[in-house]
Amino acid sequence: MPPTNPTEPSGTDTRSTNETNCTAPESARETANEPAIDPPADEGYHAVVIGGGPAGCAASLFCARAGLQTLQLENGRSTLQKCAYVENYLGFPRGIAPRELLELMSEHVARTECTVRSATVETVRRCEDGFEVVVDGERILTRTVLAASWSKSDYLEELGVETEREEDGPVGEIVTDAEGRTTVEGLYAAGRITGTPHQALVSAGDGARVALNLISELIPAFYNDWIAPAGYYEGYGKEIPVGVEEISHEERRSRADRGRAWMCEWFTDES
Repeated sequence: MPPTNPTEPSGTDTRSTNETNCTAPESARETANEPAIDPPADEGYHAVVIGGGPAGCAASLFCARAGLQTLQLENGRSTLQKCAYVENYLGFPRGIAPRELLELMSEHVARTECTVRSATVETVRRCEDGFEVVVDGERILTRTVLAASWSKSDYLEELGVETEREEDGPVGEIVTDAEGRTTVEGLYAAGRITGTPHQALVSAGDGARVALNLISELIPAFYNDWIAPAGYYEGYGKEIPVGVEEISHEERRSRADRGRAWMCEWFTDES
């Protein structure tokens, strides 16, 4: 995402810079200096995202691309699969089958450093450095948790998080502030479980928005996940901010070609 003024980088770009997770070949990219955040202790994670629907996939994508060691836990039961067809997801003018949309979201996450695991969360507990997420009797340590599941939140009961019963329904929606923070420090929530309208595009946007707020808590210098033209910041006498990657014109063309070829192959694959 470019700065608000397209002709000049925002004043926030003057903050100290560090490297985030990037995908360009080393020879073709310029990024901020590393590291952006210390590794989590005890082989844990910076963030565990619970949910494999639009909100959960968007949150996992943004956290992983920001360089956070991220785990996504999903049980394959996204309510998006209840739709007959999706005709209001931006970028698909003729619509797309719900299952295919979910597969594309999952494939996008899979192309990052995010770890994805099929599992149902039993409970989440507080521990000294954050949280223990219990799955199949195993304790997974993480600094933060982002809940993006529907329609269950009872796995958060041990934390005492505040919920409110949904209007005209039995589900206990998680109460959050404008940044997606819950009443439990370090626990975030996004998507339909927070009362966000359940359209896929809206939920995906909410997952990305809350993930960016989580990232900013862990990496205060983080600016934005944005790919800029090579030399953009140098032209203003500024260092490349955390989260931004600069690429050459040749690399831009190469990525566009690869992306187009991949999409063509995906949608022509009859398997």
